[in-house]
Amino acid sequence: MNRRNLWIGAAVLGAGLIFWAVGQSVGPSSGDQEFQKSLDAMMQVKTFRGTFSASGYPSERLWEVDCNRVIVHQQSGGGSDSDMKQEEVSVGDQRYVRDSNGSWENIGQEPGDRGSAKWYCGKVASGTADLLPDMRTILSHGIPEKGDRKTVNGVRCRDWKFDMRTAISSRIGSVCIGIDDHLPYEWNMDGGVYSYSDFNRPIQIDTPSGTVQPASSTESN
Repeated sequence: MNRRNLWIGAAVLGAGLIFWAVGQSVGPSSGDQEFQKSLDAMMQVKTFRGTFSASGYPSERLWEVDCNRVIVHQQSGGGSDSDMKQEEVSVGDQRYVRDSNGSWENIGQEPGDRGSAKWYCGKVASGTADLLPDMRTILSHGIPEKGDRKTVNGVRCRDWKFDMRTAISSRIGSVCIGIDDHLPYEWNMDGGVYSYSDFNRPIQIDTPSGTVQPASSTESN
């Protein structure tokens, strides 16, 4: 009787181990889980700053996003050469560029509001903004590898390396995800580095006089 019970117990234990192994092989990895948490957190973002610096080049791109007021400010330039700098601000569905004399010129709208603050903020809310890491594609096609912790812009985050493979391309990169808030603070991709800060904090953006701003960035989300 004892031997029979022993065999039954061993069989149950073996079956449990098999189910656990299968669950581990088909279930989401810790990297996938972290990417999903990051995507969910990014969809709640209302304000942030970001920069992009290309490897080996002095040029840098800066953007400031305030979706509480539906404003996006972008600036790109060639390092210290101010003549190479370009500056644009979008308020709602209207876009303005800075002239050489420092004034703003309304350049109207593009079809479908593409490139406007309204368009960008809609993308942020849906998790598909090109101003933030493309976490949906990383989650769908990326093979994650857990990296070390570090500090970026004063925030502790963990590096997650990934190899994105599709039928037509293969790209590698990494994203440093906040330990506590799961938001991206650094994204290495395509020969450059994206850096992020000030998530959901009030951001002061100067806008052309006479533009209508829907709300205030200091309002609660």
